[in-house]
Amino acid sequence: MAGAIVDIDLRGLLTFDQAFARIERLLQHPEPLLEDIGEYLLLSVDERFDRREAPDGTPWAPVSEEYAERKAAGKATKRSGAVTDPGNILELTRDLRRLTRYQVDGELLLIGSDREYAATHQFGDPKRGIVARPVYGMSDEDNEEAARLVIEHLTDAVDDFG
Repeated sequence: MAGAIVDIDLRGLLTFDQAFARIERLLQHPEPLLEDIGEYLLLSVDERFDRREAPDGTPWAPVSEEYAERKAAGKATKRSGAVTDPGNILELTRDLRRLTRYQVDGELLLIGSDREYAATHQFGDPKRGIVARPVYGMSDEDNEEAARLVIEHLTDAVDDFG
């Protein structure tokens, strides 16, 4: 053949199939990704306790004056070692903070606490005069970090591509 010749090597295209197969595997079995997001969220929840704010950045409502007095007097719980500083919202025994866990079940990531009062504080209880002080949820920063972790896992899945 006279003129210019272009040599196309189709063998490299097989790596695309391999890369897509790895991505497909990651999407079908996202547990490692969700575990990384769960570990990150544990840190994020811990920081929320330090900042005393909801996932959307709203400051938690202060405790009622009556409860603050009971707490300061050490009468809010019978448990020894309780935090008596009324400013430490949601941390009388620190159980809610210490016992926050995540669980991965297939394509589902759950985060929360098995403490019965966790729901009361998360959603409030108007009948008892308890306002919501949300702890669990995704902030904008959490969403950004989760997206970064997705990209990291996708990149890792195809890192030896090519």
